[in-house]
Amino acid sequence: MTVTALMREFIWKMHTGKRQSFAASKLLLGSLVTQKWITTPDRNVTNVSDEMLKGMLKLYNENFTEINEKRFAKYVRFFKKTTYVYIVNNEVKGYCLYYIKPSLSASGIKKIATLYSFAVDGRCRRQGIGIKLLQKSIHEMKLNSIDHITLYVARDNESAIKLYKKVGFEIKEELMDICGPGKRCYKMEIRLDETGS
Repeated sequence: MTVTALMREFIWKMHTGKRQSFAASKLLLGSLVTQKWITTPDRNVTNVSDEMLKGMLKLYNENFTEINEKRFAKYVRFFKKTTYVYIVNNEVKGYCLYYIKPSLSASGIKKIATLYSFAVDGRCRRQGIGIKLLQKSIHEMKLNSIDHITLYVARDNESAIKLYKKVGFEIKEELMDICGPGKRCYKMEIRLDETGS
């Protein structure tokens, strides 16, 4: 579906009074930002296709305790161009899924990405898959004028925190209940704008 068609559909729903949740509206607006997404070729890291979803869901279920397959699949559908998959012999070995949120500021519209879900097959860890996924996705975020990327990680997930720091993320604050009920987590961020501020 083209950007024009998506916008037309969105405006029509608003005009005819068809109610959709505020969250769904934000997803739709965020997905519009990715319609003309600039990509770069890579042998192993690619954008998701419908055929890869099953492999992604397998990794998702193996790596997380708070499971919501329906929401996960919806985010993949809305943000195919910002869902990166590491493939070896036609098998999903890792993925990272970002959603994009446009935000109004004094200087215009800023595009903010959030790393929604990230996983590497347990049998393939420490082989550089995670860092390759992050490096490629961050590179494409820069190419597509994303202002900054945010993520949330459990405070006790030392290996993930170390990996995120390696690619440039910094801890911004500690929060409760974002990574699960009663869990402490860090909000981490990497700035991609030219000023670095």
